[in-house]
Amino acid sequence: DLSGVPGLSALRLSNALHRQLDARAPAFDIIHNHGLWLMPNVYAGWAAKRASKALVVSPRGMLTKDALKFSPRKKRLFWNAFQAYALDQAAVWHATGVDEADDLRAFGISAPIAIIPNGIDLPSGHLAWHKDSATTRTILFLSRIHPKKGLPTLLEAWNRLEADRADWRLIIAGPDENNHQGQLEAQIKRDRIPRVSFLGAVYGDDKVELLRNADLFVLPTLTENFGLAVAEALAAGVPAVVTKGAPWSGLETERCGWWIDHGVEPLEAALRVATALPRAERQEMGLRGRAYVARDFAWEVIAREMISVYRWVVGCSEKPSFVV
Repeated sequence: DLSGVPGLSALRLSNALHRQLDARAPAFDIIHNHGLWLMPNVYAGWAAKRASKALVVSPRGMLTKDALKFSPRKKRLFWNAFQAYALDQAAVWHATGVDEADDLRAFGISAPIAIIPNGIDLPSGHLAWHKDSATTRTILFLSRIHPKKGLPTLLEAWNRLEADRADWRLIIAGPDENNHQGQLEAQIKRDRIPRVSFLGAVYGDDKVELLRNADLFVLPTLTENFGLAVAEALAAGVPAVVTKGAPWSGLETERCGWWIDHGVEPLEAALRVATALPRAERQEMGLRGRAYVARDFAWEVIAREMISVYRWVVGCSEKPSFVV
C-alpha cells in the first residue's frame, strides 16, 4: 500500500477501488468519469479499456487554460505517465460550455465533445427580495475564497462606491483556500474598507436562505468552466454581476444581470448601476433569471440531454445536436 507515501497520498491511490472497478465494469455499458489528476480517474479509464466499455469523461474544468497554469509540470507528468493512456479511447468528453469545449480542443482532445451545462435544483418557496422591510441591502459573493475568484478586485471596486451606498453591505461566503481570506482581510484593514463580512462555508438550507436574503450576486472570477453559484443565485431570483471569465452571456441576453470585462472599473460601474436600480426592477430581473435557469438548467432538462448522449455512445440513437 503506497497511499501513505508522501507525495503519493495526494493522488488518492486505492487498490480496493481499482479492484472493484475492474470486477464490476463488465456488468455495465458505460463508465462515466468525473475529474482528472487523481488515480481514481485513471482507474475508471483502465476499467473501461479492459472491459471494452464506453467511457464518458467530464473533466470538470480541469483542462481549461487557467486551470492548467496551476502545477503545470506535475499535471503534464501525470498526463503522460497515466492519464493520457487511460482516457485515449473515451467515446465522448463532456464540457459544460463552449469555452470549455474550446479548451479541450486546444489541449489536444480530438474525441467528440458533448456540451451540456451543469444542472441546478430550483428552490421552492419564496424567492429573493421577499423581505421588503429590510433596510440594508446585500451584495453577495458565494464561492470558494481562492485567488482566481477575483476578490481583491471586488474589494477595491466596493471601496470605491460604498460611500455612495450607505444602505448596502458586502457579504463574502465560501470556504477559504490557502489562507486567501487572510490576504483579503489584510487588504480590508489596510484600505479601511467598511461593511464587509466573511461567513465561511455555507451549505444546504443555510445557503438557500443566504441567497434568498441577497439583493445582488457578484462573481468577479478570472476563470470558470461553468459557475454553478451563478445558476444558484438566479434560481433564487437574485440578479447577478459576473465577469467574462465565466460563460454567462445569458445574463445579458435574458436581461437578468450584467456580464462584464475583468477589472476594477467595469466591476465598479456595473455595481453602481445594479445597486441604483429601483428594488422592483431588480425583482423583475430576478424573475427573468429564475425562468432562464428553469428552462435551460433544471435537472430534468440536463438529465434528458445526458441520457441522449449515453444512448448515442452505445448505438441506440443518433448523435445529439449538442455533440461536436
